[in-house]
Amino acid sequence: MPRGSKARSNGAFTLIELLVVVAIIGLLISILLPSLSQAREQAKMAKCGANLHSIGQAVMTCGMENYGYGPTWDDGSETDWMLTWIDVLFEEGQLGDWEAGLCPSDARPDLVAETRGNKDHWQFYFVREMGLGQQKRYGVRTSYALNAIMHWNDPRDKHTDASRQVYAIDGWWSWFGSLNANWLASGGIGDPVYTPNWEATMVGWRHTFENAANALFVDGHVARIVPNFSGYRQNPDDQEDPDRTVDTMKYFTWLPGEQSVRFDYDSYQGDIEEFRGREPEYKKNDTDDPERFDLPANFPLEDLCVSYKTKHKLWKEFGNKAKYRR
Repeated sequence: MPRGSKARSNGAFTLIELLVVVAIIGLLISILLPSLSQAREQAKMAKCGANLHSIGQAVMTCGMENYGYGPTWDDGSETDWMLTWIDVLFEEGQLGDWEAGLCPSDARPDLVAETRGNKDHWQFYFVREMGLGQQKRYGVRTSYALNAIMHWNDPRDKHTDASRQVYAIDGWWSWFGSLNANWLASGGIGDPVYTPNWEATMVGWRHTFENAANALFVDGHVARIVPNFSGYRQNPDDQEDPDRTVDTMKYFTWLPGEQSVRFDYDSYQGDIEEFRGREPEYKKNDTDDPERFDLPANFPLEDLCVSYKTKHKLWKEFGNKAKYRR
């Protein structure tokens, strides 16, 4: 045999060697893929936190320009194609980039928002980009939910400890009434719109394997909240054994120690005895004017009230006719 042929034969892979190499590559991929996936999600969560930080700065600017007030939640009472509080901040020039209202981990629509918006429930729609004639989808435009207490804008309902009161959070709707993870902790059993109640499955627990949510607090800082699934209770209204999927002494919508599945208009029935029976102050703002219902008397409707802007055709960036909003 020529020496050249022998050299080539000795340098070739055998079938067994090739299979070993393939197996090693497969093993490395199986080891690395979860890490890469987790790293990508961590990057998305960081981007989401940066978005909320930008929104927090916009809210503070909005307050300085509007007697301390911020935007209302959305215009769902006026139109199927909903605009939201994020659109107000962009429209009024406080938020420079509307894309800051989108969490990169949000499926738009995710399961819960799509269910809430569908024909069997609230029947609200959105489009990903307006003015392009896109197919409408069930759900809501923004990825972030405004605390309902902040929607009503009564300064008396802002707690003295602004570092614990949540202003906005990763959302499964454009607003939320309470802080809990009951539906998710139950394994997603039942209708998410009404499990445990119609205000209580709006926080978007969408980040990493911990099902974390980024939250913007009233003082402007952003932090991650991780739910405690071991604190889940099938009867969250039980005073002796309340739901503890979120520690409401640490994070809350209205008052520390509140029930984590409360409606935004409920009186206080939480852990701190001195607050028992207290009602949100915004409820005292009721007037005969349906457009100012429960909002302060000097609240600038034409600038910050989403439904008012839609009803009276005051939008500039988004157009005032339905065809421009699809």
